[in-house]
Amino acid sequence: MAAGAIGLTGTALALRRKLGTAVGKYTQHASFTATPPLVPHDPAKDRTRLHVARGGSPAANVDDVLAKLGGIGTVVGTDDVVVVKVSAQWWNQGMTNVAAVKRLVEHVLERPGFKGEIVVFENTHFRLANGSGLSRAWTRPSDRNVDVPGWTTMGDLVAHFRDRKAPVSFVGLVDAGESSLSGDAWHDPTHEHGTYGGDGRGPIPKGDPRDGYHWDFERAFRLAKSWTEEARTPLSWPRFTSGGGLVVDLQDGVFRREGARLVKTDRKLVWINMTTANEHGSTGFTGACKSTMGVVDMSAGRLGTHPLASGYASVHYFGHGRPSATWRMAGPLAHFAREVRSPDLILTVAEWVAFDRAGYAGTEDIRHSAETCSQTKTIIAGTDPVAIDVWAVRNLLADVPSANTKALLDLDDPDAMVTKFLRYYREVRGKGTLETALVDVA
Repeated sequence: MAAGAIGLTGTALALRRKLGTAVGKYTQHASFTATPPLVPHDPAKDRTRLHVARGGSPAANVDDVLAKLGGIGTVVGTDDVVVVKVSAQWWNQGMTNVAAVKRLVEHVLERPGFKGEIVVFENTHFRLANGSGLSRAWTRPSDRNVDVPGWTTMGDLVAHFRDRKAPVSFVGLVDAGESSLSGDAWHDPTHEHGTYGGDGRGPIPKGDPRDGYHWDFERAFRLAKSWTEEARTPLSWPRFTSGGGLVVDLQDGVFRREGARLVKTDRKLVWINMTTANEHGSTGFTGACKSTMGVVDMSAGRLGTHPLASGYASVHYFGHGRPSATWRMAGPLAHFAREVRSPDLILTVAEWVAFDRAGYAGTEDIRHSAETCSQTKTIIAGTDPVAIDVWAVRNLLADVPSANTKALLDLDDPDAMVTKFLRYYREVRGKGTLETALVDVA
C-alpha cells in the first residue's frame, strides 16, 4: 500500500509539472525576453574611475596600472589574506595571461611588511582524474597568453612559487554535484585536462566545517517566466583552505580550524579578480561582470544532476529554455555580487581578445583559435565591473572584424546582447556605470 501511495504521488507530481509546462507555454511573460529599461544614472553616485595600461608587456602593464592606482598597498594590507581569481576554463586567449598573474602576485609579496597569504583560485567546472580542480588551462599547454620564458601553462605558477617557499597556494574549486554534460568532449576528447562536473558530495550541510560549496535556497534568485513557471538559481559560494591552513569562506571571511569547529579570525579577506575580455554568444561579452561564473557552483541547478538541484537552473542556464533570454544570467551573477561579495579590485587582462571573425570556418572555439583573436596589450583596473566591460567593448572590440558586432557588441543598440546583459546586471546589482561621461580614465 505504501509503495502504491508513493507511486500515485509521483504520478501526480509528474502530471502537475506537465500541466504547468503546458499552461506556461501559452502564458509566457513578454517582459522576460524584453530589453531591460535603462535605469537612470546618478551623476554623483555612479561616477567611477578606471586605470588603463596599454602597449607594454603583460608584466609591464601590471606595473603601470598598479602604479596609477597608487601601488598594491592601496588594496592589500600587511596581514591580509588575498585571494586572486583567474580565468582558466579555456586556454590561449580564453584564459588570464599567466605573466600578468605572476607579476600581480609578486607585487603583493613585495608589499613592504607583507606577512599575509595569497591563494590563487578558480572553478573551471572540470576536474582531473585525480580529483583536482586545477584542470584545463592549468595543465593544457597554450600557444598564447603565457609570456614567461620556458612556461607553457597556467600550472607553471604552482612550482614557481612553491620553489621560492612563498606564502602562495593554488586552489581548483570543484562543484558539489555531478553534471549531465560530463561526457561532452569540450575540445578535449580524451578528458586529459578535465571532465566536466563536480564530485557528487553535494552542498556543505549546515554546521559542517568541510570545504566545498554552500547552496542557499532561501536567497535563490528568481524571475517569473510565465503564469506557472519561473527561472530560479540557488545562491552559491565556496569555502576552501589556504596553503597555510586558514579557511576562506567567500561570504563570511577568514577562519581557522579548531578540531571540528571553524573559528572566525580578524584577518581581512581581499579579493582581486583577474579576468579576460572576449566576445560571447550568450551575453555579448565575457569580462568583469561574467567572470563570477568561475566562482559559483555550476551544478547548483540544470544541468546538474544532484537531487537538490531539481527545479532550478544553474547560473549559466538561468535564461535558457522557453522563452529564451540567455543574457538574463546577468541576474544571478549580479545577485551574487550584492549578496555574497564583490572584488576589491578587478584587473581585466586583455593581452588578447577573442571574437567570431567574419568568415571563420574553423572547428576551434574562438577562445582557442589563432584566427579569432587580436592582440591588444591592455589591462583595465577598477572596482566597477560594468564600467570596465563598457570600456573594453568600446575601445578593444569595436575595431575587430567580428561577424556579430551589431547583434552582440553594439552598446548603442538597446537590443544588442551586451546592452541587455549589462543593463540587467546593473539593474539587479543596484549600481554600475554605463555612461562613459561618468567614467574618469587614468
